[in-house]
Amino acid sequence: MLFKREIKRNFKLFLIVSMVCSALAAYVIAIAPSFGPDIQKLLDLKLPKQMQLAMGMNGLDYSSATGFYALVFSYIYLFFGIYLANIFAVIVSKEFSEKTAEYLFSLPAKRIHIILTKLSVAFIYAVSSVVIIFSASWLFLEIYASGQYDILPVFLMAIAWLLGGLAFGAFGFMASSFFTRSRTASAIAAGMVLLMYMFQVVISLNDKLENLKYISPFDWFKGSEIVKSVSLSPMNCLIALAFTAVCSFIGIHRFRKMDVLI
Repeated sequence: MLFKREIKRNFKLFLIVSMVCSALAAYVIAIAPSFGPDIQKLLDLKLPKQMQLAMGMNGLDYSSATGFYALVFSYIYLFFGIYLANIFAVIVSKEFSEKTAEYLFSLPAKRIHIILTKLSVAFIYAVSSVVIIFSASWLFLEIYASGQYDILPVFLMAIAWLLGGLAFGAFGFMASSFFTRSRTASAIAAGMVLLMYMFQVVISLNDKLENLKYISPFDWFKGSEIVKSVSLSPMNCLIALAFTAVCSFIGIHRFRKMDVLI
């Protein structure tokens, strides 16, 4: 019953985010044949080299479909990160804001089971969104690139979105265990995503701050690096998983002890 309730409650937002990100990816793929290598000249006119570096656009081969596709990586990453930070932040705190926590925790189930069920729904939607975006990207690459592309970098970018997005989601979940008003928790989580994005830009613009690149999830994964190396950094993947695990553990521990009258 709880699982179905959570699936229904979060379905609309899941559908909107999945469709918007898929449409953005499809649009970039569709215009790739029209611009091709000329896109670099346009970028040079509009953006300084340092800003291109900060936005993960440096060193890309725009004559290839996957190189052009990497342009959209950071935008989807940002949008997807805000989405997961929000959905994880309100998944339990919303019960406190709507005064339904007392009923929820009075159900004949352990509190840990309730929390894990709600988290599993958020995780399922996270994976499903990535699958939809990747599938749409693959379909449009087949249509517009006529098979002249490498699908592996696209798949790795999808994995990066999922790992980075779950890290943001875990932080949102942890934040909601300290701020039980869903709007407050959601605002803090979304603000953290935007702050990390800006922090990544600042780091990219200042070589002296390079040692701080592990702080921002947007520095863990960059589309240009994925396309050029056709791989994900094992270290950054471990950092993302460890951060997700720690934040999730703290959030679960606090919610298990939380007073429903808050």
